[in-house]
Amino acid sequence: MRLLLAAATGAAVFATGTATAFATQTSATAVACALNTADVTAITFGDAYVPLKDDATVEFEATLKDAWKLVEGRVDRNITAVTAEFQRVGETAWNSATIEALPAVPAPPATGDATLPTADVKLKGSFKVTKDNKDGNWQVRLHVSRGGASSDSCKEVAVSPQVKYVSASVTDPVVLSAGEDTEVVVKANIVGASSVTARLFSNDSNDSVDLELSKSNTANQWYRETWFDDDYATGSWTLELVAARGKESVKIEKADTFWVQTGSSKPKKAKSKVSFDVSANKVKKGKKVRLYGKVYRGSSAYSGKMIELYSKKKGSASWKFAYFVKANGSGKFSKTVKPRTDAYWRAQVPGTSKTYGSKSGYEFVDVR
Repeated sequence: MRLLLAAATGAAVFATGTATAFATQTSATAVACALNTADVTAITFGDAYVPLKDDATVEFEATLKDAWKLVEGRVDRNITAVTAEFQRVGETAWNSATIEALPAVPAPPATGDATLPTADVKLKGSFKVTKDNKDGNWQVRLHVSRGGASSDSCKEVAVSPQVKYVSASVTDPVVLSAGEDTEVVVKANIVGASSVTARLFSNDSNDSVDLELSKSNTANQWYRETWFDDDYATGSWTLELVAARGKESVKIEKADTFWVQTGSSKPKKAKSKVSFDVSANKVKKGKKVRLYGKVYRGSSAYSGKMIELYSKKKGSASWKFAYFVKANGSGKFSKTVKPRTDAYWRAQVPGTSKTYGSKSGYEFVDVR
């Protein structure tokens, strides 16, 4: 396996704009992890996982409530300091986390009394996860000070395990039939990955297929269907996988092998279907609208299919071709346009010798 490894960075802990030392604390008894919503209304987290080698930095953002107050017609700090710490799963010790400085106090107005800022105060922070740490539910805790009083707010974050390859399989054998496309199913059991890509390639020719696998509802299970027509090379094939998390990845060069052989059957066409929608049905002139949808071949995603987008001006009887757009590995397509006039829009799947064409329903965009 080849590893592509990410770097991680750290920062200092701040309170009211000044770097401070954050003392590590321990707790002999477990305390419920919950937000004190009088101080902190939300804590959100970025991707959290145990890395393969280099430390991973988990970023978070805290939303503070009532950070300001009015004193003699001027804005002053209501929250005077915020510090942060984190606790690993199964441990009682709390460790220093980093968090941004509180923003500067707004300048007083040139005349008259100030008004309280309406925007929430949000502070970004981070902590590190090393390759030797355990996955599971970690905790992040904020200490919020208001003058002489302080309170704690806590939020759990699920830290995913290291990326680990378990198993994989491909339809075997793949039996090619004259005039037909043959379904090939790729399955993989991979722990801790946020994305999995696959490459199927012939060991005796230049034929290959690149796929992006989808996460199933079953834990750690990934899958994708693709189609081989009767022009694909017969013989031995190999499945290669790349499982990634953050900036790290694991390459499994020989996850599975399978055999492709010929068979025979009468020519048969598959049905296609395409969904279509727009991001807005009313838009100002010069503004953008996204046209998007998903295309299917049979019951599976029609990977890499070229889709045609058509428009019909309001009051017109004919549809006119507007754009080509290519579906991705999941059959999804998207095109951003600036419509000039009121018009109807729809998507069309061109037919082939092996697949019937199809058209979507239409959507009206009112340009104002």
